[in-house]
Amino acid sequence: MKTKERFSRGPLLCWDIYAMHLTAQATNFNREAELDILKAFKEKFNWLLDIEKNFMNKDFEALILTDNNQHIQWVNKGFTKMTGYPANYVKGKKPNFLQGEGSSEQTKRSIRKNLNSGKQFKEQIINYKKDGTPYNCEIEIFPIKDNNNKTIHHLAIEKKIGMQSSVI
Repeated sequence: MKTKERFSRGPLLCWDIYAMHLTAQATNFNREAELDILKAFKEKFNWLLDIEKNFMNKDFEALILTDNNQHIQWVNKGFTKMTGYPANYVKGKKPNFLQGEGSSEQTKRSIRKNLNSGKQFKEQIINYKKDGTPYNCEIEIFPIKDNNNKTIHHLAIEKKIGMQSSVI
C-alpha cells in the first residue's frame, strides 16, 4: 500500500513543479507584452526613457501611463487585478480617484510637488479598490520626456505592500 501511495504522489509533485514553471513563464510573457506596449508608446511619442533599463528588473503589479496633466492613457492588466477597476473605466481619469479618507494629505501634497519637479520619485499611499477596500501602495513615478526634454507623460509602477496596523 505504501508503494501505491508514493507512486500516486510522485506525478502530482512533478505537475506542481511544472505548474510553477508555467506560472513563471506566463508572468514573464505578460511582462514582456507590457514592455512591448510601452516601447510602442516610446516610438509614437519619441520618449527619451530607456524602457528596458528602467523596468525590466523592477518589481511591480500595476503600470499606469498618464499624460502630463495626469489623465490616464493606459493601464496594464495588473492594475485591474490590483484595484478592481477595468481599463476602459479609468482611461481619462486622474489616478487620485483611487484615494480616499485614509490617504494622507501630506503624501498627496508630496506627490503633486514631485510630479511638478520633473524628477523620478517613490512614495507610499493608501489607495482604495473598486469595492472600497484600502490597500497600501508603493508608487514609483518616472517623468517621461520627449526629444525636446519636455515632460509629456508620467509612468507609475505600483505594488501593494503590507498594510499598517492602524489602518486595518
